[in-house]
Amino acid sequence: MADLGTLLANPFVVAILVYLLALVGVGVWKARGVQDSADFMVAGRSLPWFVLVGTLLATWIGNGSLFGGAGLGYRNGLAGAWSSAGAWIGIVLVWFIATRVRRFGQVTVPDIFAARFNDTAAVLASIITIIAYLTIVSYQFAGGGRVLSVVTDGTISVEAGIVITAVFAITYTVLAGLVSVVYTDVVNGILMIFGILAALAFLLVEVGGFNEVVAAAEAAGKWSLFGNWENERATAASGPIIAISFFVPTMLLLMGDANMYQRIFGARSAGTAKKAVLIWVFGVMLLETSIYFLGLTGSVAAGQGIIPELFPGAGPADTAANLSENVIPVIATQAVPLFVGMLLVATMMAIIVSTADSFLLVPATNLTRDVYQRFLNRSAPERRVLWISRGSVLLLGFVAYLLVDQFPTILAAAYTAYLVYGAGITPGILAAFLWKRATSTGAIASILCGGGATLLWTFYLSRQDYFAGWHPMLQEVTYPAVTLSVLALVVGSLVTPAPDPSKWAPFWRTSDDETEGDRIATASGRS
Repeated sequence: MADLGTLLANPFVVAILVYLLALVGVGVWKARGVQDSADFMVAGRSLPWFVLVGTLLATWIGNGSLFGGAGLGYRNGLAGAWSSAGAWIGIVLVWFIATRVRRFGQVTVPDIFAARFNDTAAVLASIITIIAYLTIVSYQFAGGGRVLSVVTDGTISVEAGIVITAVFAITYTVLAGLVSVVYTDVVNGILMIFGILAALAFLLVEVGGFNEVVAAAEAAGKWSLFGNWENERATAASGPIIAISFFVPTMLLLMGDANMYQRIFGARSAGTAKKAVLIWVFGVMLLETSIYFLGLTGSVAAGQGIIPELFPGAGPADTAANLSENVIPVIATQAVPLFVGMLLVATMMAIIVSTADSFLLVPATNLTRDVYQRFLNRSAPERRVLWISRGSVLLLGFVAYLLVDQFPTILAAAYTAYLVYGAGITPGILAAFLWKRATSTGAIASILCGGGATLLWTFYLSRQDYFAGWHPMLQEVTYPAVTLSVLALVVGSLVTPAPDPSKWAPFWRTSDDETEGDRIATASGRS
């Protein structure tokens, strides 16, 4: 690694360093206001709508978009947006239950499973969440390593960059938990919008305008509904089958995302939560579409020699995907004005660190609240709970670092994590709020079948040539995992006795119920 003076002469390194130091400074400042675990886990349930929008947006737009999504845009054009379209649909569906989620007023997704089903379901939900979310954190670290390596032309190695990113993300999360993360996420969200849109505008001018991009995309087969999706897998699956297999995990992850529920639980009121979710969908649509189009425009720039060709167009699909995922860092350093490039690399670190923080805080909260407090020490004093939370962040951050090398590409890691969580957790969450007949047996069976099928297909069957001769839909793990999860939920619930109404009643509160309850409470207080 070069000496410090050489690194500080690099304007991109300066932009990243200023951002990261400012981030830690905010963490130190906000840490002074963390008095108890409620501050650390759900920001004291005091978040206004605009802060909630910023933190939801900054949390969702992560390396899966920045590297995986941009790489899909580079290879497939706007057809790559199939993967993020699931998020748009998922947010719209969440909007319908946002008020009920906030009124339920807990802290974690396993809280939902414990209240609606039983402790066994809650523990299994915690395990699935930890597996999926640490995988997501691991590829945030990997993305940070890539950014630092690209912007320094390899002076900082990818491995060293991963360590630097991990240390900053873990430190920041330990300092103040959600109360620090959400407020800097507002700045991160603004930085994302300006950075991505500015880079896209300048690159469009550089390549000759929108019409030039469309013409080049049409010539390369990238301006159609399914683009080159069939090239994403070494299987016989068609473009539509593969595209939908990306669409569904994203939708399921979004609809069950523990980060989203944790932030909604932290909203100032139920109305605040619903308003924030509605605005959030438009922000996600704008940024995700811009990222895919930036990747596509990058492929046109490569064809014109403005940036180097990121992969030769032949060879294994994983190799092409891995190389094309660097398109945004390459654009930042080689294809836009310096100040735009500095803004873009700061944006990338904003995306990476904010997402790593959020996805690290959730499993740490699960360990603290759903394991330590629920089973080991129900009467633990607040100060001890707070330190257990911080210790959990450190432990899980180290585990996430160890997972960095387990996947060939960021995209592969992203969709494995999405599906483990989406197939294992989301059907049970939705059933808790939408189906009174759902039982604990059905929820447990759904978690085991959805999460188990994903892990089995991904880490065993796909590596043993068992897929030869199978129907293409069985070669894409999304279809069997989601089908088994939903069937297990429905069948397991219907063959067991219906739950007592006291189990589902808290999940079906309406605004009138809340108003009446408030009137009763007020009257009791006056008497």
